[in-house]
Order: sequence, then structure tokens, then C-alpha cells
Amino acid sequence: MRRVASGFLLICALAVCLPEHTLAHGGVVLEGDQCVIKVSYLSAHFKIYQPQVSGHEEFCEDLPDATESVFVMEYLHDAMAGMPIDFRIIRDVTGMGRFARMEDVEKIDDLDSVTVFYQEAIIEPDVFTVIHDFEEKGNFIGIVTISQAEPRKEHVAVFPFEVGFTGIGYWPIFAGILILIQIQYLVMNGRLKRWLRRSGVTTGGAAAACALLLLLPFDTRADELIVSYTTPAGAPEINRIHSWILHIEDESGVTIEGAVIEVVGSMPEHDHGLPTMPRVTEELGDGDYKLDGMRFHMSGYWEIVVTITTDEGTSEVTIPLQL
Repeated sequence: MRRVASGFLLICALAVCLPEHTLAHGGVVLEGDQCVIKVSYLSAHFKIYQPQVSGHEEFCEDLPDATESVFVMEYLHDAMAGMPIDFRIIRDVTGMGRFARMEDVEKIDDLDSVTVFYQEAIIEPDVFTVIHDFEEKGNFIGIVTISQAEPRKEHVAVFPFEVGFTGIGYWPIFAGILILIQIQYLVMNGRLKRWLRRSGVTTGGAAAACALLLLLPFDTRADELIVSYTTPAGAPEINRIHSWILHIEDESGVTIEGAVIEVVGSMPEHDHGLPTMPRVTEELGDGDYKLDGMRFHMSGYWEIVVTITTDEGTSEVTIPLQL
């Protein structure tokens, strides 16, 4: 039994809601599990290898080491096979970091002075490949230019990337969001107010109290709880809606009153849940709660997860059930 951090659940929910086609930055996007570089209406599979240190491992943009790096574009448009393509890598002096765009590059007075690699325009059938040996770690910008003959036009894409990438990325931001969500959770369920009152902290000291809360772990544990149940209308039957009476107490036998209870069920072997959404509709006293809306639509092994939230925290109890 453990407390499920509300902030973590929210972040997971947000992650599930993110679109499949997620913008990385610049002209490179992630489509499914492949990187694609967008150069105007033209596109190509984009991958980078560092064979001396990473073997056949593919990178989308950011690179872990300053070493020999192989940039590969596999055309997704046949027209690219007949178009001149040039490739440039510059040190990022725009001050825009990962948000750098072509308009920022165009403001650089002397592009050659910040260029670390340049492949002049060439026509390569099917696959465009260049190799550059990075001598130092840092922030760079890749620039791909494709020249179209008729009508005469240049298509350009830029992609900021980091050499010596640690993998930390945006996690500090996510951690900050989790902390704020946790504080909001404590405020909404009244625990912060009760803690301040018990601690004798005045309104003027609330800011200091919030600072202390930042040091609290998210995965705090509530007391161990024991959940039992009865079915007043008889044993559960397939496709019959029925009620349960949940009884909740701690390990010492003290009944739990005034809890907020959520119930979900699933069949681990079949990867699906209950066809209904059971809800506690009444607190009966003496640690008993009436749970309505239970229905099982097939026989087999079920797990009923009961989440109990009290002033002391949140616990989960899993009830195994074989129908």
C-alpha cells in the first residue's frame, strides 16, 4: 500500500494526452518512433550516429559526446534526389538556445566565423550523408538548405542541438510543476491548513511553511489499512449490478471514519477494467461504506483497487477476486 502522488498522476494523464506527432525543436519532429526533418514541404528521415562511442545507436538531435558524428537524411520525397542540398553546422551564438529559428540565424553578421562544418551543395540520390568530428561540447545549430530549380527557390530548415547532452532536459521544469501540484493538493484537501494550525504557524509564516513543504517527499506513506467487504445481495454474479459494503480499519483494529474512497477494478490477464464506475454513495458508520455500481461482465481473475484518502495520507489496498 502506498500513497499515489496526485501530481505524478496528473503528469501521466497529460503525457497520455500529448499528440503522437510531437515537435522536438526547429525543423526536426518526432513521428512515431522516427525522427523526420521538415524542409518546407519536403521531408526526410533524419538520424545521427556516433559509431566510435555508441555503435549503431541512433540519435534524433542532441548528442551525448563530442566525437565523430554521422548525419543521415533518407528522402521521403523523390524530388529531393535531384535537388542540390547543402548542410552547415554553426556554434549557437543567437542567445535563443533551443528556440532559435532561421530569422535568428540571419541576424548573425559573419556566418562563416561561427561555422564549424560546411558541406557545399551536392546532389545525392536517395540518401544524404555528412560526417563531422566535433572537437568540443556545446550548443550548435544545424542548417539544411535545398535548392529548387523551377521555380527557383531555396527551402531551409534549422535545428538547434546540444553536443554533450546530459539527458536532464526539461525534467527540472516537470519537477517544479509536480511540487506546485503537490502543494495545491495539500491546500485543497485541508491538510496544509490543519498542519499550520497544529504547528501554531501564523499567516505571516505561511510562506516559510510552504518552503518546508518543498522538502517533503511525494511518496509519503499513510498508516497500513485493512479493507474487507461483504455483498448483502449474495455472491457476485456475472452481468448483475450489485452493492458492496466496505469495512476499513487500521492494523490495530481502529475503524476509519470520514475517508474519501475511490474504487477501480481490472482483469490483469485481459488488460481491461470494470464496465461500470463504482462509487461510494454512503458512509454507514463504524468504518463501513456502501459501494454501489459493481458489475462484472466476465468470469476470471479480477483485482479491485481501493484508494483511501484520510487526513494522514492516501493508501491503496488491492482485493484479489476470482469469479
